Amino acid sequence: MKPIKNKFILLFSPHPTRFGRRMIPLALVAVSTLIEKDYDVRIFHSYDKKDYLEALEHLDQAICVGITAMTGYQITDGLKFAKLVREKNKKVPIVWGGIHPTIKPLQTLEDPNVDIVVKGPGEETFAELVSALDQGKSLDGILGIAYKENGKIVNNPERPYRKIDSLPPMPYHILGDNIEEYIKINANADRNLLYLTSAGCPLRCRFCYLGNPNFERKWDFYPAQRVVSEIKNLVKEYNITGLEMRDSNFFVNKKRCEDIFKGLIEENIKISISYLNGRVDDLISFDDDFWLLMKKAGIREVVIGAESGDQEILDYIDKKIKAEDILECIKKAKKFGIKVFSSFMTGFPIQRGANPEKQLKQELDRTVDLASRMFAADPLSEIFIYFYSPYPGTYLYEKSLELGFNEPKSFAEWGKIDHEDHVTPWVTKNHQKKVELVRKLFVLKKLSSDEYFAKKVGSNRKIYWIAKFRLNKVLNRFVDFRFRTKFFFLPVENVLFSGSSLAKFIR
Repeated sequence: MKPIKNKFILLFSPHPTRFGRRMIPLALVAVSTLIEKDYDVRIFHSYDKKDYLEALEHLDQAICVGITAMTGYQITDGLKFAKLVREKNKKVPIVWGGIHPTIKPLQTLEDPNVDIVVKGPGEETFAELVSALDQGKSLDGILGIAYKENGKIVNNPERPYRKIDSLPPMPYHILGDNIEEYIKINANADRNLLYLTSAGCPLRCRFCYLGNPNFERKWDFYPAQRVVSEIKNLVKEYNITGLEMRDSNFFVNKKRCEDIFKGLIEENIKISISYLNGRVDDLISFDDDFWLLMKKAGIREVVIGAESGDQEILDYIDKKIKAEDILECIKKAKKFGIKVFSSFMTGFPIQRGANPEKQLKQELDRTVDLASRMFAADPLSEIFIYFYSPYPGTYLYEKSLELGFNEPKSFAEWGKIDHEDHVTPWVTKNHQKKVELVRKLFVLKKLSSDEYFAKKVGSNRKIYWIAKFRLNKVLNRFVDFRFRTKFFFLPVENVLFSGSSLAKFIR
């Protein structure tokens, strides 16, 4: 690690899940945008233990420590780090930002390991805060923060929104050589970097944190020309061959999308683009020329929030799509060789007058039925299912409280809210077990398809004999039996996911 200078700022990105996952901390890179020229900004991931422990020895030179957190395990992991900071230095201010501190700033500040909260987009706010801390000025008057003063919590007014196009490009370079740790291989490219072209979403789905008033309920974006120029520079600077675009909703403006795609083609930028998040209704409304343009520009994957195969649930959560639209999107993408990652949820709050067990069974059964049709349309479909998690400030959060959801009473307790686990009282153990099996069945359905084996046999002779004796077909048909009969008991498939499992073997 390079020597730490005075005017040092330590930023920490906690693990997003308890299993750990290294993703480039774009939120921390973003809040460095307006300060990186004047301060020694160091960004560490939870995996960088050796480096951040060394950095903690220099906290007497630090202006502040910053931690970002979504609702869930990032809070738990972030608090572990904050406690290390407190042990090393009791005076350095610990600043928290991100989705959850923005949603619950005052409760977040009640934790002894939090001194200041940055609410909402942090570029301008954090820059002003750092300057005030550096010069020993009062925090009174800094818009967009809440903080402790003499044991009392002060909640300053919100900062007016600043258009993201008015900000400089994200300073990826402050990651230094560590950026190589964030350049990942995926199915489409060997050197992938995360990138954002927009912020927010104009829709108000009843379960989504973006429906919280603190997030403005707006969609903001970089113009197409800026996107193309920045991608060109990233390709040149870091020799990347792929981008994962993690926008909350990329396809809001069709003309902007077309201009981006045409710009990439005209500039002859050879890159594979994945993880483009879009709404089903937008994607199926685009004509074949648009999809062909996407393909030519290097788009390899799109992500859709399918949410449910049950139309009653889709209407209840105000998704504004039809279940049949989801299937149509799969068919359209398949036509142009573009992969779709479909995300479903289960365990939504019980509707007024509904029988809990009946609603849970119906929503899961109908989702499985739709998934079965999706696999028929594209055997290589990537389908995931998660549990609904209540986000404060959303419509369904209030419904969750009415139904007995035990609202966390502290910042630390929010660390236990995880969309991969059930946290709501109306989700029965029986339903939880069925969902856990269905998750595995979705994986096995793809991995046991002839299409998947046709791709793998050429590159992996280890599975030649499985394909030769068509053992994959036996497994595939057994999964179909599960889907058709809704027999989600006796999870013998668990054997395939343990130790040196077939799932690992054939991947």
